[in-house]
Amino acid sequence: MNPIDTALQSVTPTVMVPRHEPFVPLQANGHRFLAASDGLWLEARRPWLYLCWPLVRQEKVAMPYGTLKQTLSAVPVKSHLMDEFIIMAQEVYPLECAAWVVWDEVTDDQTLLPMVPTSATVASVVFQRPRLQAGQHLLLDLHSHGQLGAFFSGQDNRDDRGEFKLAGVLGRVNTVIEAKFRLCANGLYVTLPDRIYGQRPQTLERTYERAFHPF
Repeated sequence: MNPIDTALQSVTPTVMVPRHEPFVPLQANGHRFLAASDGLWLEARRPWLYLCWPLVRQEKVAMPYGTLKQTLSAVPVKSHLMDEFIIMAQEVYPLECAAWVVWDEVTDDQTLLPMVPTSATVASVVFQRPRLQAGQHLLLDLHSHGQLGAFFSGQDNRDDRGEFKLAGVLGRVNTVIEAKFRLCANGLYVTLPDRIYGQRPQTLERTYERAFHPF
């Protein structure tokens, strides 16, 4: 086999799910593909994430493999950081803004890290990605849409394609705030529950806790 193919398959293998013994989940950080009785699945582990999710389902061909359980488990985002981002988005309205929620696997602390824009308009925001310290992880990538509704654009899809992270967008931040969230998994996008919020900060905490405990 070509050495490049050997290296690629060793880093991201495809594993047959056993039919007659228990499936052993991925233990180390990384990701792999799983051939199951009903199709092809993606399995990924990060310090803050475990994912086992179908990519292609099929029932026509009998596959001699076992079954899998759809699983998504992630570190929950602290709700007060969402409150901080809402204030940040309202302060720069009608321009867009962006921030990261960064999680430290050693201390278990979470921090809202505002992105310094190189340009910001009512329809876009551009920034240079910061360098995180060892043990720090991008947990949630946030941006606002000012007066527009909440949605993930084609540019968002391109930007998020090669990453494992949670992503969120807030829309209509000057009125009743819309919010959309998803898990980005190397080009797979798993939609998380949408939310619409009023502007009273005291009502946000419980709602955001529900938004980030959907699993």
